[in-house]
Amino acid sequence: MRTLHLIPNTLNSRTPLEHLPVSALNALKSCNRIIVESDRFARRLIKDSFPNLNPEKKESFLLNEHTTPEDLVDLLQWFKNDEDIAVISDAGAPAVADPGAAAVRIAHNAGWRVQPHIGPCSILLALMASGMNGQQFSFKGYLPRDRKIRERIWKEMKEGLSRRKETQVFMEPPYRNDRAFKECLNNLPADQQLCVAVDITLETEWIRSFAISDWKHQSVPDLDKRPCLFLIGH
Repeated sequence: MRTLHLIPNTLNSRTPLEHLPVSALNALKSCNRIIVESDRFARRLIKDSFPNLNPEKKESFLLNEHTTPEDLVDLLQWFKNDEDIAVISDAGAPAVADPGAAAVRIAHNAGWRVQPHIGPCSILLALMASGMNGQQFSFKGYLPRDRKIRERIWKEMKEGLSRRKETQVFMEPPYRNDRAFKECLNNLPADQQLCVAVDITLETEWIRSFAISDWKHQSVPDLDKRPCLFLIGH
């Protein structure tokens, strides 16, 4: 049966053989058509996984925040052929907080099998390491820069924490991490738990979870320009 393979990318690691199972690597190698968030990171994954394989030989379709509905009409043609296709995110699991979800919808509508492969997912890894409620959580993605919208999101997160005991997960562009950390310290009550997860799966990985009152006495590394997730919970 024709299959759309969802292949996680590493979280900036250059050693995919340590992070991806054989089944995912075999699918990556066999698919000659790849749907990518960006050519650079997808082809880097291929090159790191198979040094003797020329990644340029694979045909790619760019699917990201700039993709238009008209572009997706072209993608539909791929699903009229019998070749298996792989979806590769820039980092982590494709179609989870990722534009790859559009390709998955097309595959289902075309009657294709959709096969998710095991691999890194920063949201779940950070949640696992936080010690917070993993039964109920809400991922907010990147917080908006607009002050009023940002204040509304903060209000929503606080309501989720108090009413439903949901762990709140969000991220920032790396250059705003330090500011976001200070924002957490200023916005949250002293007994609220905050987890900061930086460089997940890398040698420089740093994950800590404390009450806000305790964070103020902790030595915190420079967070800027590093992939980071913030988790607020109980």
